[in-house]
Amino acid sequence: MREPIIPPDLREKPRRPVTSTLDTVKQLAVSILLSLACVFAFGASDDDGYNEHTIQPSDIPSDAPRFDRFPAEIFVGRNAPPILHGAATTVMFRSRLAQWSKQKPNFAGHYILATWGCGTDCTKISIINARTGRIYHPSGITSNVASNVHHSLLEGGDLWHASGAIKFKRDSRLLVLIGMPEERVEDRGISYYIWENNELRRIHFVPKAW
Repeated sequence: MREPIIPPDLREKPRRPVTSTLDTVKQLAVSILLSLACVFAFGASDDDGYNEHTIQPSDIPSDAPRFDRFPAEIFVGRNAPPILHGAATTVMFRSRLAQWSKQKPNFAGHYILATWGCGTDCTKISIINARTGRIYHPSGITSNVASNVHHSLLEGGDLWHASGAIKFKRDSRLLVLIGMPEERVEDRGISYYIWENNELRRIHFVPKAW
């Protein structure tokens, strides 16, 4: 016997689960609590997504060290072949360092400040002597993490890795790091270094709480 044909408009439709008013109130309360938790954990944000922990242009002091106070003579000769053996860090990143060694000096006269990404807001740092080919990995400053930094302070670099938070010039020995060197919270802020005796020495520091 054939089953009777039921018109589509008379067929039983699947029922949607009914959400009670109490469930809706519970969901709303959870959402509010999560939002409050974020505010307490990270600080209240303004319309641009920044908060009191954001490193801002206004954090730069009026008496901050200037690039022209630490001049360096620009090297115009031919780059020496890089020394790609020795330090474990050099061996690990030999391909990147080899590529950078072909560039013109961009820091402290005859040095190449080599940078590459190490994750979101993270930049690795090495320094190559274009005259001798020697490679340096400055102690405590081999990377910089620039999380929660105002976008205007990141100009001039790769925004994804925030390499713009590293400020330097080819005719100056001054280097400025905005963020956290090697993710050390106690060093978060704006750090000013000068390159001397094959090392970076911090000469000024503006802390910014995390």
